[in-house]
Amino acid sequence: MKEQKKTGKKSIKKDLLRFTISCIVFVIMVLSFASIYLIYDSSKQALQKSLIETSELVAVQVTNKINEYSIIAESVGLQIKSVGEKNIDSSISNYITTYGLTDIDVVSSGGTSVLNGRSYKEDPVYEQARNGEAILSDPIIEGDSVLFKYGYSYDDIVVLISFPYSVLEDIIKETKLGNTGSTYILNRNGAKVAHNDFLLVLKQQNNLEDVKKDPALYKQVAELESNMVNGKTGFGFYLWKGDRKFGSYSPIAKTNGWSVNVTAMQSEFLSGVKKGIISSIILGVISLVISAILILKITERITEPIKVVVDSIDKFANGNLNLDLKTDRNDEIGLIVKKIYGMSLKFKEIIGDISIYLHAIADGDLTINSECIYPGEFEEIRESMEAITSKLNLTVLSIHNSADQVNSGAEQMSSSSQILASGATEQAATVEELNASIASVTEQAEQNVKFVEVASNYVLDAENGIKNSNEYMHKLNSAMKEIGESSAKISSITKVIEDIAFQTNILALNAAVESARAGEAGKGFAVVADEVRNLAAKSAEAAKQTSDLIQNSVSTVSEGEKLANETSRVLQEVADRALRAVDAIKKIEESSAAQSLSIEEINQGLSQVSAVVQSNAATAEESSASSEELAAQANMLKEEVNKFKVKVISTNENADFKLEERKIQNSNVFSSDFINQSGKY
Repeated sequence: MKEQKKTGKKSIKKDLLRFTISCIVFVIMVLSFASIYLIYDSSKQALQKSLIETSELVAVQVTNKINEYSIIAESVGLQIKSVGEKNIDSSISNYITTYGLTDIDVVSSGGTSVLNGRSYKEDPVYEQARNGEAILSDPIIEGDSVLFKYGYSYDDIVVLISFPYSVLEDIIKETKLGNTGSTYILNRNGAKVAHNDFLLVLKQQNNLEDVKKDPALYKQVAELESNMVNGKTGFGFYLWKGDRKFGSYSPIAKTNGWSVNVTAMQSEFLSGVKKGIISSIILGVISLVISAILILKITERITEPIKVVVDSIDKFANGNLNLDLKTDRNDEIGLIVKKIYGMSLKFKEIIGDISIYLHAIADGDLTINSECIYPGEFEEIRESMEAITSKLNLTVLSIHNSADQVNSGAEQMSSSSQILASGATEQAATVEELNASIASVTEQAEQNVKFVEVASNYVLDAENGIKNSNEYMHKLNSAMKEIGESSAKISSITKVIEDIAFQTNILALNAAVESARAGEAGKGFAVVADEVRNLAAKSAEAAKQTSDLIQNSVSTVSEGEKLANETSRVLQEVADRALRAVDAIKKIEESSAAQSLSIEEINQGLSQVSAVVQSNAATAEESSASSEELAAQANMLKEEVNKFKVKVISTNENADFKLEERKIQNSNVFSSDFINQSGKY
């Protein structure tokens, strides 16, 4: 509830309580007011009916008295007619005693009493009764007493019956209602004929007259008594001296316009109604309280599961799926609880399956399969996870294959580098030997120059040195043979150098191909391979130049040998051709100088070749070390990739990957064929 106040949200419990209690309050109020109205109306109707019946009963009783007096009058008249007035005294006395009468008199048609001679000529009762109408007089006040006369005409006589006020007084006392009720009789003028308050009768109190003097006090009762004097029957409420009263009035038959009114205090007779109203109100309040308590209990029973559901949904929104929503209700709320609980279990199952799936991937197991059913939109999550494992599986397989290929290439490169290093070492040794041979040739060439100089100096003394010419010529012939043999050896060495340069070029090309296959990691090695290829080209060019020079030297040596043979042959003719010998020696001097220069150039080329070969040997050793390091890294990559468990790719799965794999295999075949061909070379 505090949270709802903070967020300003409405409460279903409050709304339900407010609505239900409002409905119950409305229903209870309607029922209470209806019951109050029904109680009041039924009480009023019952009271009205009872009062009307009472007033009618009083009127009937008065009428019965009049009828009774009529019977008495007829009996008296009949007796007078039958037995005469002298013999009727005992009957009259008997009637007076029996019926509580004051007097019975019989008046002749002349207006004189036949019993005592009294004159009634001015008596209004007699005057009216003489006309043949029975008449009951208004109260006849005689001092402090009141009596009534009833005149009844029988043939030519009038029987006058006088009865005391107590006759009517007894009737109105018998019909008194409650402690505050009263009954009174009015004449046609509104004066009191009979009343519980005898003084009002003595005074002939008339409310219709008094209302003129005090309208505020007598207005309501005057209105009711106006209906009475007009001969109406009815029921009405009126205010009398601050008291609420009600009265039921009815006309009295066989009178000169009398009417009886039975009254009572409203507070006395409607107190039961008030008690009923108060009881209804109290019962309504009690019913409201009980209903509120029951509604509170019912609302609590209805809203408590909703509150639990709201709290659970709040936990659900915060990622807490450990919900306890068990219920035994089978209504809509129970269905909601069960659905939410089932949803939390399903989400928990899905999250658990995802967690297991991702942990398996984290552990390198790419063969994991989801065993959980993902409903609706959650199916996309399962498809995404399977797509991740499928793509990752393909990637790992590709890396695995690439690692195998890199490892194979590194091993091949390492083997080739070792071969290259071995060849470079042999090249270096051969070049060193060649360098030593060239140095020896250089010394011999220098000696030849010196010998030519000596020969040139002594040629003028040819005559003196002819004897020793044969020995020198033999030595020269031997030297020429050695030069020829050395030149042949140098020629074979240059052939070896050319073969080494060609092999180096082939290996450099193979290294470039392998570095291209290695991609980004082989760029540095490609530069080294390119430099090796350049050096091999330079070595081939230098070897070619050296070969040319050696060919020239061989041809020159061969020519020198021929000349020496010719000299040996013609030494016998030295004397004759001394001058020609001088020229030939000069030519030999020039040729020896040129030979010395050529040998010096060969020596410089071989020095360059030696430096290049030494560099090639160092580069080959570095390439071999790099290849071994690359092979070690490839093995480490393979070990890391082997930590993953991957699925075997079917023939119909991932055509792009198969195509890329075929490309790599074709590249491997090309490089292998190229290496094999290089080996043949």
